[in-house]
Amino acid sequence: EAGARGDFSPNVTFSSVRISPDAIGYGAAGGRSDEITIAGGTLRLVRPEGPGGYRQRVGADVGEGAYMLQLVNVGAWGSEVVLPAISSLDALGAAISAQVRSAGCSGPTKLAYRIEGRIRRAEWSLDTLPQRGDYVAEGQNVIVVGLFANFEQGRHFVPEGRNIHAHAVLPALDVAGHLKTLELERGARLQLQAR
Repeated sequence: EAGARGDFSPNVTFSSVRISPDAIGYGAAGGRSDEITIAGGTLRLVRPEGPGGYRQRVGADVGEGAYMLQLVNVGAWGSEVVLPAISSLDALGAAISAQVRSAGCSGPTKLAYRIEGRIRRAEWSLDTLPQRGDYVAEGQNVIVVGLFANFEQGRHFVPEGRNIHAHAVLPALDVAGHLKTLELERGARLQLQAR
């Protein structure tokens, strides 16, 4: 509601939340100054910088907070499942949904997930103010993290018509951001939150 009024002030300070070693998350920093990606318990804050560039910080400054933060402190990850080649975010959502059902979750479900693999191509963004950043990466190792939700998607900023919100960490580029498109090579390893 505040965002609809143009109020992007922080709702939570980073120092007031516990980020466990297996935590995953995503969101927007106060003022939408940085895109937030949390993978493997590491908080990454990224903003556009210069033409086609970006700047990533690991960890937050004292007093910094999030306008919106989705955070899951994962207690344990399930067994790895090897994925076929994935051609889109919709195909990834379908593959995750199938694994959720295989894990015995047939009703309303919300689970964190993580994937390690290699992208053929990905488009990713930094949905920040005063400017936004849009980028493309090809042929990179990737860690994809996010939330699977087959209900209350709007509450968790899961894009309309989808059941996942996905962020990518691209280690070789030293950056993370919100995934807009994704093509994963065969053999990526998916893990679902087990508790």
